[in-house]
Amino acid sequence: MDSLSDENKRLVQQMELEYRRKGAALSEDEFNELTKLNLKLEELEVSFQRNIDSRDEKTLFTRGELEGLPDTYFKDREIRDIGGGKKYVVSTCSADYYLLMNHAQLESTRRAMFLVQNNRCTDNVHVLNTAIQIRQEKAKLLGYETHAEYALEPHMAKTPQAAYDMLTELRKNLTELGSKELEQLEQLKRSDMHAVGKIYEGFFEWDRSFYANKLSNQNFSTSNLRCYFSLPQVIRNMFELYQTLFGVTIVEMENPRVWHEDVEMYELWEADKETFVGHFYTDFFHRPGKSRISVHNIRSGYNDETRQYPVCAIVACFAKPEPSTPVLLHHTEVEMLMGELGRVFQNMLCKTKLAKFHGCKALEQDFVETPIQILKDFMWSPHILDKIARHYKTGESIPHDLVQQLQAAKSNGAGLSYLRQVFLAMYDLAIYNSADTVDANTLFNSMNTDISLISCGGTRTFVVAKLGYFIKHTLASKYYAHLWSQVNSADILHSCFLKDGIDMSEVGMAFRTIVLEAGGSKDSMDGLSMFLGREPNTRAFLCSLGANSI
Repeated sequence: MDSLSDENKRLVQQMELEYRRKGAALSEDEFNELTKLNLKLEELEVSFQRNIDSRDEKTLFTRGELEGLPDTYFKDREIRDIGGGKKYVVSTCSADYYLLMNHAQLESTRRAMFLVQNNRCTDNVHVLNTAIQIRQEKAKLLGYETHAEYALEPHMAKTPQAAYDMLTELRKNLTELGSKELEQLEQLKRSDMHAVGKIYEGFFEWDRSFYANKLSNQNFSTSNLRCYFSLPQVIRNMFELYQTLFGVTIVEMENPRVWHEDVEMYELWEADKETFVGHFYTDFFHRPGKSRISVHNIRSGYNDETRQYPVCAIVACFAKPEPSTPVLLHHTEVEMLMGELGRVFQNMLCKTKLAKFHGCKALEQDFVETPIQILKDFMWSPHILDKIARHYKTGESIPHDLVQQLQAAKSNGAGLSYLRQVFLAMYDLAIYNSADTVDANTLFNSMNTDISLISCGGTRTFVVAKLGYFIKHTLASKYYAHLWSQVNSADILHSCFLKDGIDMSEVGMAFRTIVLEAGGSKDSMDGLSMFLGREPNTRAFLCSLGANSI
C-alpha cells in the first residue's frame, strides 16, 4: 500500500469496504443468511410500493364543499348522483390531492381529504416494521450495532451521531422561527373562522398547505419575473458566469453530428484555449418521451496511456419558442437549470485518474448535491441575478425591488418547512439507529407534533404508510443527506463565494481545484474542510433563513 498513489490507495480501501459490506468476510452459512435477508427486503420494498399504487381511494364532495378550487378542477371530472344531489369524485392521486389541500376553503373538506389520504395503506405499517427489523438483523450479521451505523459508514457524516448532532442544532435554532411562522398562519385561520362565525379550535396538518399558500399569495407572486428569464439569454449569461467562475472557455460546434436538430454540441477548453477539457450536449426542448431536466454522463474522464475526455449531456423539456416570443422561464426553472448546468461542469472538470472516481456519481450521497445546491442558490443573489436576468424586450436588468421581494418569498415559511425536514430525518435515524423494536407509526405520530409543531388533531392517521423514503434501500437511514448538503452548500456560498470583497473567479478556481477536480478520489469532508479552512458548520444556513439565535 505504501507504494501506491493516494488515489490508488483510496481505490483499494473502497473496494475492501464494498466487499466487506456485501458480506465477503462472512462464513458460507452467514452469507446465505444475508442473501435471504436481502431478498426479503427486496420483496418488502416491492410490496410497500404496490400497496400505494393499488390503493388510490376516492371520496365525494359537493361543489360547495370544493369552494376555492379553480374551474379547471371540475372539467371532465366524474360526477355521481347521490340522494338526488350531484357530487364530484376526488381521488387521492397527487394532482387531485395537492390542489385540493392548497385551495379548498372549507376546513371540513381538507380534513376529510387528509384522513382519506393518510388511512389508505395501513398494512404498509406492518411492511415497514418488518423491514426495520430485518435491516437490524442484517446490520448485526455484518458486524454493526444498527442499520444506521451500517448505512452511514461510507458517507460524509460517517456516523449516525454526526448526522443527529447537525439535526439537533437545526431543530434548536429553527423552532423559534417556526413558532413565529405558525403564529402568522394561526392568525389567518382565526380570521377565517371569525368571518364565518366559527370557533377557532387549533391549527392542524390539513391546514398547513392551504394557509401557507394563502400567505404566499398575499406576499408575492413570481409570475411577473418571467419576462426577465428568456431561455436563450439565460443560457448565454449562465455560460459566461461558468466561464468566469471556473476559468474555462465554451465553444459551440458548427454542424455537429447529433441525434436531433434541437441538440447543440459544445467543446470545453481551458481559458487559454490551448488545453481541451471535454465536450457536452444540450437538448432543451420538448419531444415525446422526454420529461424532467437531467444530466447524463456519457463517458467518464480518466487517464489511460492518454487522457480520455469526459462527455455528458443536459436534457430538458422546455416548450419550443413561438416565432415572435422566446421561451420565458419561471424562476424555479432558472434555478433548476443553473444547478443542472453545474452538474455538467462538475462532470467535465473532474480530473481523476480512475473512472470510478469521476464526477457526480463518485461522491458520497450526503455531498453529491452540495456543489449543485451552491450554484442553484446563486439564482437568489442580487449580484448574480443582475448578470443573469435581462428583460427579453428591453435588455434591462431585473429591478432590485423585485429581487428583494423574491428573496423575501424564499424565506416565507422556511422555519416550518425545514422543521418538517428535520423531523423526517430524525425519525429516519430513530427507527434505524435503535437496537430495540419500534412501532413505526406510533413513533412517527409522536415525533411529528413534537418536532414539526403541527399536529393531526388527535385523529388516527398512518402518514408513514405512504412515504417510501424509509423503506427504500437507497434512502433508509439517509433522509438527513439532503439537509446535510444544504447546510454545507450555504456554508460555502456565504462564507466564500458571496463574501464581501471576494473575487468570485479566485474562489471559483479554488473550488474547482480542491473540490470539483478531486471527484470521489478524496474524502469530501477533507476537501470541504480544506476549501473552507475549517470544519463546516450550520451558521450560514441558519442565518440565510433568518434563524439568527446562534
